[in-house]
Amino acid sequence: MKKVVTPIALVKTGDSIEPMGQRWKCHHRLAVSLALALAAGTAVPGLAQSSGTWANTGNLNTARVNHTATLLNNGEVLAAGGHDPAGTFASAERYSPATGKWTVTGSMATVRTFQTATLLPSGQVLVAGGLIGISDTGVISCTGSAELYNPATGQWTATGSMTTPRFEHTAMLLPNGLVLVAGGLNSSGTALASAELYDPSSGTWKATGSMNNARAGAQATLLQNGQVLLAGGAGFANTAELYANGHWTLTSSMVFSHPSTRASLLPNGDALVFGGNLASYVSEFFNPVTGLWTATHNIAVNPPNGPLTLLLTGKVLLAAGESSYGTDGIARLYDSSSNSWLLTGSLNHARASHTATRLANGQVLAAGGEFKNSDRTFTILSSAELYTP
Repeated sequence: MKKVVTPIALVKTGDSIEPMGQRWKCHHRLAVSLALALAAGTAVPGLAQSSGTWANTGNLNTARVNHTATLLNNGEVLAAGGHDPAGTFASAERYSPATGKWTVTGSMATVRTFQTATLLPSGQVLVAGGLIGISDTGVISCTGSAELYNPATGQWTATGSMTTPRFEHTAMLLPNGLVLVAGGLNSSGTALASAELYDPSSGTWKATGSMNNARAGAQATLLQNGQVLLAGGAGFANTAELYANGHWTLTSSMVFSHPSTRASLLPNGDALVFGGNLASYVSEFFNPVTGLWTATHNIAVNPPNGPLTLLLTGKVLLAAGESSYGTDGIARLYDSSSNSWLLTGSLNHARASHTATRLANGQVLAAGGEFKNSDRTFTILSSAELYTP
């Protein structure tokens, strides 16, 4: 990434001022630096980007994939865990939108990938479960442990462990302040139907009602009525159910089968679900009032399966991902008012299994992930970039 030179104030000293030629040289150096940064797609703090475009920002200190990214109350983003071909990480780092840089922070006590991270009302971040390793014989190891990150100190502390070790599960902060964790896979690679609740006041977990169907790789959505929608996932890919008051209730089946899902609450209260498999990714939305699913207008042939992010504009950003063609850099927007998908600016780096986090200023930070090489190996990415709606 090209070095960005920040403006240097020109000052008057005594009764003398800089010669005009010297002042021109200073401004010229700044202009050239900004031009180089923009040509490279580099985000310059304080400089506006064009709407619908991506610009590179500071790289992660550690290239990572399948990590978590959490927006902290101070506007920074915490990235934790993940893995690369050499192993699984305990490390964490923070992104500052003000500087465009990542800073290493305290490491977790346990390495983990495919975990969940939830911002608590206290401002701390709860990280729970995750895959901790795969042996040479293919034996999977996952954990039920959980940790709390304190942004003020930059340190992690252990909290109560889940009743069931799991990874590729989902987590959702409920209106009552408890955290619901549901589904996922166990160390045998079997999908789970169990669910449990974390109480931040006591630091303990307790089992709650199990789902009607075991599922993994599904993302939960908190609806405006306080219910939690969990749809699709490995196991029962066309089914959906609602959680409320310790019980799960099946709702109508989806139009399509979604072995893995991304989900986002729409401004009108409906829930957008996107997913499928490499052969076909499709989308539909759930109306909580009618309990019915409706397919969206056709997104495209072989769209990528990247994360969904609700923008301040009310549109939903689909930021690249994996498709049958390989790793994609294409991004799209879903507009619920017209029930249509539209192309928007492509990422500078094609990536999959990355994170996409909406910042306080409305921009979206895409970080890390992986790129499939022509020989079918993967390159783990440290790059990050910002999308301006």
